[in-house]
Amino acid sequence: MKTATIIDLIVDSDVHTRSMNHIIKQQHISQRMRRRLRNDGIITVNGNAATWNTLVHGGDHLVMKLTPEQEFSLSPMDLDIVYEDEYILVINKETGILMHPTSTVRDHALANGVLHYYQKTNQHYDFHPVHRLDKDTSGIVIIAKTSVVQHAFDKKRTHFHKNYDAIVEGQLPTNHISVQWPIGRKPGSIIERCCTNEGKPAHTDITVIESNTIVKNKIEQCFTHVQCLLHTGRTHQIRVHLSQLGYPLAGDDLYGGHLEYIQRQALHASRISFYHPMTDEWLELQAPIPSDMKALLTY
Repeated sequence: MKTATIIDLIVDSDVHTRSMNHIIKQQHISQRMRRRLRNDGIITVNGNAATWNTLVHGGDHLVMKLTPEQEFSLSPMDLDIVYEDEYILVINKETGILMHPTSTVRDHALANGVLHYYQKTNQHYDFHPVHRLDKDTSGIVIIAKTSVVQHAFDKKRTHFHKNYDAIVEGQLPTNHISVQWPIGRKPGSIIERCCTNEGKPAHTDITVIESNTIVKNKIEQCFTHVQCLLHTGRTHQIRVHLSQLGYPLAGDDLYGGHLEYIQRQALHASRISFYHPMTDEWLELQAPIPSDMKALLTY
């Protein structure tokens, strides 16, 4: 039966005799996960089978595993790995890739590819995304290797500095715009969002990088490359704010963009910075703008 490693640690040398529960409480683990480990966990101490009642000592090697709550199939995928350590895997996701399988797309989601990668590299982990990207948005996503690490991001209220590259239709009137319009669900739609006073606060800073005009069938179309800094994380935030400004993303037909030049919304999660919740290391990670977006600037 497939299992995922939840805990793999050496007990601190200054620890004398402690209960399993005491050690686990120090590992940023939610109460729900502690219950699962106690009831269903596969536990070893120094390679020997153990139980929740086993006492541990300084220097002991403690490993706890669980069967995943949801099984995903494994699909080979050419992952563009930006960063990896024993706690997290950071991937530059291609456009067209879902984060999780669905009832209609059971294979070839990012979860399937990551689990295949873990198997190929003999890593016994599960799929725990720290944040998500839409299917047609490319760029950086952070995957926690265990639920403990995922919970640590939440418990420490990790602040992410997220920058996106976007290409919009038209030429913005100024090089810097700060948008602070609340965003909520559009009435009558379960997908679309809109700017509304009844929505949640949303703040996006927009900086113009360059513009390019393409002539096709004697029709001129101006595209502008902008970088967006997110201060909040509402669903479709960049897409909604730029559309409301009158400059929809190229290819974003849900919010007023057109598909003549690119077949998906021209949005890419290009940079993310944060303090690693397990090591306290400051990480600055980047993923270059993809070729389909770059083509709009060099055509």
